[in-house]
Amino acid sequence: MMNTHDFLPVIKAVLSDKRVIITAVIVFLFMDLCAYVVRYRKKPKTPKAKKTIAAPAPAPAEKAAEEGGDDAAGDEE
Repeated sequence: MMNTHDFLPVIKAVLSDKRVIITAVIVFLFMDLCAYVVRYRKKPKTPKAKKTIAAPAPAPAEKAAEEGGDDAAGDEE
């Protein structure tokens, strides 16, 4: 029968083996992925604010024509 002092080198050899470390990492990543899938909730759609388009300012030429300026170039006699 082995005592506790004889188990320590065996445990150290097993835990430091590359295959054990790689397997532990893969299992951890797989379980993390499974937990993510279980907890995943699709975000509800948020209504987007409608963009308001500012009314274009009236053109300055329209103001001058309404005031009866000299833009008519003497066509009226």
